[in-house]
Amino acid sequence: MSRKIAILLAVFASLAFSASTFANAKPAPFPLIQGYGMVKPLPATSPQPSKYKIYKVVFDLDEGGDASKVNSGLETVAQAVNAFASAGVAKKNLKFVVVIHGDATPIVLAEGGYNTRFHVANPNTDLINKLNAVGVQLLVDGQALIKHQIEGAEVNSNVEETLSAATTLVIYQEHGYQLYLP
Repeated sequence: MSRKIAILLAVFASLAFSASTFANAKPAPFPLIQGYGMVKPLPATSPQPSKYKIYKVVFDLDEGGDASKVNSGLETVAQAVNAFASAGVAKKNLKFVVVIHGDATPIVLAEGGYNTRFHVANPNTDLINKLNAVGVQLLVDGQALIKHQIEGAEVNSNVEETLSAATTLVIYQEHGYQLYLP
């Protein structure tokens, strides 16, 4: 009988610890990404993200656009970050990965290379840096870099090179990440 009581006490202690851990979790400040991906908090809507769940999302970003404007897919990533933050999800619970390839590849260029190719400052640099600062991992397809004749040294230091978009997207989905196509 004392063994059952000990087990019950252990279970209750574990639940009490979990409850205090959840109670002490700090929601993310809103918006996490200032100046991009603006959302309006809508706390009365349903369903709402859980403040305690870890959200794993891999964004497949392959569309280009006007070289003088922020890439719309990158803006969508910022909006997703801000939407979760508006619901009180802490940034440590957002495991977001952006895989950049195709026509979107040039957005990863550092200032010098971007300016040389497009004759404007890279409008994506600030957003890439802000996404990286809140923990969003930005990856670029190495095959796409070759196709676009972009050298590794020309890539923004907050973006990592991968083997390919196809392999990276498959690997992250195998690890439980949800695919999002902005």
